[in-house]
Amino acid sequence: MAAPTRRPGHRHGNARQALVAAAEALLESTGAAGLSLRQLSEHAGLSRQAAYNHFADKQALLAELARAGFEKLEKKVRRAAARHAGEMALAAAGEAYIAFAQNAPAQFRLMFSRELVDISHYPDAGAAGNAAFQALAEVVATLTAKERVDALSLAAWCQVHGYATLCLEASLEPKRRRRERAVLFARLIAGEAARQPR
Repeated sequence: MAAPTRRPGHRHGNARQALVAAAEALLESTGAAGLSLRQLSEHAGLSRQAAYNHFADKQALLAELARAGFEKLEKKVRRAAARHAGEMALAAAGEAYIAFAQNAPAQFRLMFSRELVDISHYPDAGAAGNAAFQALAEVVATLTAKERVDALSLAAWCQVHGYATLCLEASLEPKRRRRERAVLFARLIAGEAARQPR
């Protein structure tokens, strides 16, 4: 572990940002169970009390890490989809989702694990999660009728999330397959979107 860098004179907002950045780094190296507020303060180069000034307890810290993760995920999905149109936009969004999970596995697990933190108790984290899903739904909305967006968005999410989780937890396939799989998932959703419902 790298030695903390001491930074004189942190302002309140900067200190919180430094703590979140340090927590994200520690999360990937130690996992959620290994995080402590005191360790976090030291890693951020702040006083031992600093983390306690910004987070009521460890659960509040984990909720903030989940919120930050959802915010990053939303941005990545939107950025990837914006470069394409139609089915390929959905494939790009799916690939970005899978890549996020593979590049930040501990944060990804935290975002979706009630055992680690129940984000239903943290409105900001919950809102960020909804916004990330909405980014995917907006891509699906370009492929299908309005009344089918919710169902097909859920199906698209289940595909990419399930695949990403299986790759992390069961070593299903190597990272190099994620684009191929994202294209397949998008093709399946686009095919269903084009089909006339009975």
